[in-house]
Amino acid sequence: MTLSGWLKARAVELGAALCTAAILISGLAIGVPFLRARIAETFLYSVCCVSAVLLRAVLDLAARAIRLAQRSVRSPIVVRASLRPSSA
Repeated sequence: MTLSGWLKARAVELGAALCTAAILISGLAIGVPFLRARIAETFLYSVCCVSAVLLRAVLDLAARAIRLAQRSVRSPIVVRASLRPSSA
């Protein structure tokens, strides 16, 4: 996956999480009875939605950085083939 593709995917996930959090908090602000009965859970879920997406992005970036570092540290295997047949 290219960098721009990765960024688009993470932006969609973050947008969805922020939209969910905004809907929950605005529902709480306008006084939806179901949400008002669970104020703490509503805020907790809103924060968890956004932080889970951010944590996933950080972990994914860390995994990609480790793979890139491993590829750059590994020396390529050089195979030298003899062009002359061996005399036996």
